[in-house]
Amino acid sequence: MDLLSDVVTSMRAGTPGGARIDMHGTWGWYLPGDPEVAGFMAVLEGTCWLFPDRDGEPMHVGPGDVVFSPHGDGYGLADHPVRPDQTLEEARPGEGGFDRHTYGEPDGGPPMILVCGGYRLDRERAHPLLTGLPEHVHVRAGDLGLARVLAGLGEETEGSRPGGDALLPLLLDALLLYVLRACLEPAVGGQAEGWARALADPGVGASLAAVHRDPARSWTVTALAETARMSRATFARRFTSLTGLPPMGYVTWWRMNRAKGLLRDTELAVEEVAARVGYGSPFAFSHAFRRAFGEPPLRYRRTFTP
Repeated sequence: MDLLSDVVTSMRAGTPGGARIDMHGTWGWYLPGDPEVAGFMAVLEGTCWLFPDRDGEPMHVGPGDVVFSPHGDGYGLADHPVRPDQTLEEARPGEGGFDRHTYGEPDGGPPMILVCGGYRLDRERAHPLLTGLPEHVHVRAGDLGLARVLAGLGEETEGSRPGGDALLPLLLDALLLYVLRACLEPAVGGQAEGWARALADPGVGASLAAVHRDPARSWTVTALAETARMSRATFARRFTSLTGLPPMGYVTWWRMNRAKGLLRDTELAVEEVAARVGYGSPFAFSHAFRRAFGEPPLRYRRTFTP
């Protein structure tokens, strides 16, 4: 699996949820956040102002724009540049499901239509690519793939349609991937900074792809440098500079992250989990897991067993 796909599958916990909100007339609401949820707000029709929680500069958001809140921060929304103070509880990110709400009376003017919601996360397994993003990421309209996803959300949320309960979570998953892609594109979002440069770097990008493709391989700095077609010393310096972690530090972190997912989401024996993340001995794996998380693998697994 490629790195971006791994980022999404490893951090997700549960099914994404959201709501379509149609606004008429003059309006302004505060949409509460949740630290356990990465939130989003996508504009289908109309324009509005978004006010960050931490008194940042308001953003003017238009049709086809998406604002991604990776750390679960709340924000205000209004049809005019004045920060609102009334909370819209219906927009609070939830666990799966999809709702529809209409506010105000049609007054002959165009409505403001948005879709908002969130992705419940396992913050302990969040990738540095995500944790390094700012409070809110404004992805502007322009990407054709993202536009197709938003068009699909518009069609599916306009009313109840057969199969909608199955299709909407898939569209929300696709939305997240397009937003994260945009964060790695300087022309669109450019918000992931070092990680955008790391993935674009031919050598470091190749080594990251190799680790995510085969975490069980007996990786060394020398082997990773060979994958990157760089000298060992040059590779180690460049990898650390771009990702903020030394090469083997990242390999160990990703292996432990992957092991957590296997222990939580599968019934594989500890020996098999150890083999899948590059440990030939379950004892060596258990020692590494305890050193990383303060408890052995089986005790960690029991916290998720009914």
